Amino acid sequence: MTTPDYKDSYLPTSLFRETAQICLVTRDLDALVRNYADKLGIGPWWVQQYEAPLLSGRTYKGKPANYTMRLALAWTGQLNWEIIQPFEGPSIYHDFLEAHGEGIHHVGVMVKDMDMTWPEIYRRFTARGFEPVQEGNWAGVQFAYFETETLCKTTVEVIDRPKTWARPEPLYWYPPKP
Repeated sequence: MTTPDYKDSYLPTSLFRETAQICLVTRDLDALVRNYADKLGIGPWWVQQYEAPLLSGRTYKGKPANYTMRLALAWTGQLNWEIIQPFEGPSIYHDFLEAHGEGIHHVGVMVKDMDMTWPEIYRRFTARGFEPVQEGNWAGVQFAYFETETLCKTTVEVIDRPKTWARPEPLYWYPPKP
């Protein structure tokens, strides 16, 4: 008898079927990127500054906000690792550092994996009591964080990346991309 693989089993109430990203928030992005690359072998890391004019439509707790951050991305298989160091403005990243210190901040899911439109995602999350707490757009990629931490002990970010979107060149790679 073969043991069933539950990898493709989902609850009928599931909002998403794939987790695309795990994000850590830190006070020192460069040090954490080096630790992940040099000690765990995760990398290379694509590092970029998120600020205007590429970062637009920013809100924090329902109000316009001017937050900025540095962000690093690397992949292990299909899973995207993200590290964020907040800089200016109020943000959920600053809130997390103040309340918890450095660590895992959110999981990211892609709209393409959700079989819903952007407005339907908002309706379904808010119907379950999860309000958007921070939103924005970077270079054409829309994102929204929902306040799921209180009940689920982490935040969920929904990411809408257009099919034709191409990732811009980073400020730098660590280690240098082969």
